[in-house]
Amino acid sequence: MKIKACTYNSENDTLAVLTTDGMKMCILCPAIEDSLQTDIIGRSKLTWLKDNEPSTYAELLITDKLQSFLDQYAENYHLQQNTIKNQLTEHFNGDKAYAAAIAREIMMYGR
Repeated sequence: MKIKACTYNSENDTLAVLTTDGMKMCILCPAIEDSLQTDIIGRSKLTWLKDNEPSTYAELLITDKLQSFLDQYAENYHLQQNTIKNQLTEHFNGDKAYAAAIAREIMMYGR
């Protein structure tokens, strides 16, 4: 099933999907997201997808790849944050707590 059009309605947190074979779907995002095992990092990525790439969100959902996408995204995010933290720990003479705090700030605001 291919997606022809997809729009996100932020007022009721739904996706309206039209497939190439003419089928229309209304996806209730809160119901889907409550069934996923994710953290705040994954939730923020879902919000970004709905706002910026709703077709990608819908395709991941329809192909049953949304959970694995979130798992991979979170793994990459935490790996990147740990890499930054390790580099900062060296720079700040082994102060791991300070390095971890700065790494979190960079990951939240530094993009």
